[in-house]
Amino acid sequence: MKKRTKLILIVILLLVVLPLGISTLRKASTPAVGIVRIEGPIADSLEYLDIIREFEEDDRVRAVILRIDSPGGKVGPSQEIYEAVMRLKESKPVLASMSSAGASGAYYIACAADTVYALSGTMTGSIGVIMEFFDVSGGLQKLGVAAESITGGELKSAGSSFRPMTEAERRYFEEMARDVHDQFKDAVAASRGLSRQEVDGYADGRVLTGRQALSAGLIDRLGGLDTVVEEARKRAGIEGKPRIVWRQPREGMLESIRHLAGGLSPAGFSEAALKRSPVSYRFEYSIQ
Repeated sequence: MKKRTKLILIVILLLVVLPLGISTLRKASTPAVGIVRIEGPIADSLEYLDIIREFEEDDRVRAVILRIDSPGGKVGPSQEIYEAVMRLKESKPVLASMSSAGASGAYYIACAADTVYALSGTMTGSIGVIMEFFDVSGGLQKLGVAAESITGGELKSAGSSFRPMTEAERRYFEEMARDVHDQFKDAVAASRGLSRQEVDGYADGRVLTGRQALSAGLIDRLGGLDTVVEEARKRAGIEGKPRIVWRQPREGMLESIRHLAGGLSPAGFSEAALKRSPVSYRFEYSIQ
């Protein structure tokens, strides 16, 4: 009797699990659209580079979407991600979908895509460079504190917070900022098919709405993520609804609950989004 019961349970289990396993394998082998989520300030590039490389090497991922919601960030990481996207689009279509913000370094990255989408109210552009320094020498002097430094080069302590900046140092930093700004403008001009003169007209650090950016030629089309997914499907030659592959931020249960609670209010959601890590578990689903 016990053996018969076990046999029945095994048969039932196979009838339930086997179809699910076959369905999962079938979905995993179907063509997909990969989504790289670039959220919050851009401070590092390594995790994004890993995702881009994974999508580049995965033949099942036929097209990639850069889902951007970022005010920008550091120059180096933004340039590294830009270069990685430029390589990626040599092998498969890449589209950028900007959400609430895609400005400064985030816009730099978006320019590497084949087509750039934004919403009409997306904050984008901000083609500029800023270098900020603090001079606390006056406050320290009031406290009777003095700071000295010994350097092996005239500009080694340039930008020190413990003394006023000299004119030579100011010119030095201005030249550096101008060079990085020129690199930014060159990338925009080359990627967007614009002349440097056209880019210069909007490269004073100003932020534009998506609609203004469309008129300026800084983006290609207005539309949300659903529109971009459909466009990616067509360019990849995927029949029917595509499978979506993206990254789920890694966080513990308590952290997930905190983010969920914070997401109930607009202010809380924004704070939670800025604190999320850009990388974690691979997450896949099919659009029904």
